[in-house]
Amino acid sequence: MMKQSIRAFGLGLLASAAALSFFDNISKEETMTNEEMIRLLEEQNYTVLTDDEMNEQPAIPESKEPATPAEEENIEPVESVTGKKEMTITIASGMSSADIVKALENAGVIEDAQSFNAYLKENKYASKLQIGTFTFSPNMSNEEIVSILIK
Repeated sequence: MMKQSIRAFGLGLLASAAALSFFDNISKEETMTNEEMIRLLEEQNYTVLTDDEMNEQPAIPESKEPATPAEEENIEPVESVTGKKEMTITIASGMSSADIVKALENAGVIEDAQSFNAYLKENKYASKLQIGTFTFSPNMSNEEIVSILIK
């Protein structure tokens, strides 16, 4: 009985080794040469440059402007009916809360852009700011400014 069990176990090991070897040889992918990789990339409309060609390319200067430039904010002083000077600010799509706060500071609506931006973020107003044209007076409180910006 023991002899047959050991023989069956040995045959099982031999069969599994043969099966693993067979499937390992079949499933191996051939490694591509550099020429084959370049040809494949060019077929998919990619441009492949050598090191020399890459070094000859002019360096692209870093731009300080955002990748998708927002429209410039328009700041227009307006005389109100009561004679007080009011500022009209246009907020365009793509402007961050920091951009909006900077425009408010430039217009003289707020005094400190960083503290007002922190106020917006603390009270979770930064994500609720709307695009459009808004009119502000210089002596408005933070709450009044925010209520106009999130309408």
